[in-house]
Amino acid sequence: MKKNKFKNGLILTVITVFTFFLVFSCEKNQEESWIISSDKCVFVDHHINTNGELIEGNYQGGLNIDFPTYKFDKTTKILKGEFDFEINKSLKIIYGNGRSLSGVVGAGAATGLYGVYELPYAKGKFEIKEIESDGTVHIQYNDSLIVLKSNEEWVGISSEIDTQDFGEGIAKANIITTDKIVNYGIIGKSEIEIE
Repeated sequence: MKKNKFKNGLILTVITVFTFFLVFSCEKNQEESWIISSDKCVFVDHHINTNGELIEGNYQGGLNIDFPTYKFDKTTKILKGEFDFEINKSLKIIYGNGRSLSGVVGAGAATGLYGVYELPYAKGKFEIKEIESDGTVHIQYNDSLIVLKSNEEWVGISSEIDTQDFGEGIAKANIITTDKIVNYGIIGKSEIEIE
């Protein structure tokens, strides 16, 4: 009977040690698989601008939305803005997302920054799938795979004619939507300025 208890205890100890080894090894591999130094992260920005160009009449647009909440200086690589997430060694990507209006459709911008601590990261139809050691990003967006190296951008432009008739005559505007994704590449976390 003592032999069986000893044997069962030994088996249980071996299983427990093996389980801890597997868990520790998986956590360590996840940290080691991130190939960019923990004092740096990648900054990816996605912005959609809607601009209205008057064609004729008295077009009724003119919405005014908020102001941008962040700004990036391409020369100094300093990112300034409002951050509601922690900037720590686990932060891998800062994702900027926003919309703006200009021309006869309105004015202003609504933007925000998001901290990404693990991949893949998705926000709506936008998903960051992978980051390479040089900062190249692999993005899935609207059923397309987009690969952007540091300082590369993807731009999609569409336009449509919007016609209004409020009883005071026809008004028309050319509505141009510019959908832009920019990979600003690797930035130092010390270059981030919280406002």
